[in-house]
Amino acid sequence: MDEHMKRRLDKQRKLFSQLGIALDALTIHEKEFNLKLRGYDPEEVDTFLDSVIKDYERFYATIADLMDKWQEQQITLRELKAESKPEPPVVQGIDPAELEETVLRLEENVRQLKSRIQRAPML
Repeated sequence: MDEHMKRRLDKQRKLFSQLGIALDALTIHEKEFNLKLRGYDPEEVDTFLDSVIKDYERFYATIADLMDKWQEQQITLRELKAESKPEPPVVQGIDPAELEETVLRLEENVRQLKSRIQRAPML
């Protein structure tokens, strides 16, 4: 068996194991049955098992494809979520301490204006 086929079967075994599937194509292919008097026709059994193996291969390909698509969707979803988060505005060149002083001065000016308004005679 070539290296490519071994890697493919190892990936298949790993995936099937994660999904709780006990049989893989190689296990089915390598299964030996005892011959008994009046048993089943070995060629018929082999033909049937070959069709089961083909189905397993199709199932594996479909599952692997769907898992790849699901992972791509998860990546796209994460990217869309990241894009939709509003980023705080970036203000460059403003010193936070200077900004706080300016706010305090403005608040003091507002208090002074309020006190002048209250003391001013009404016309």
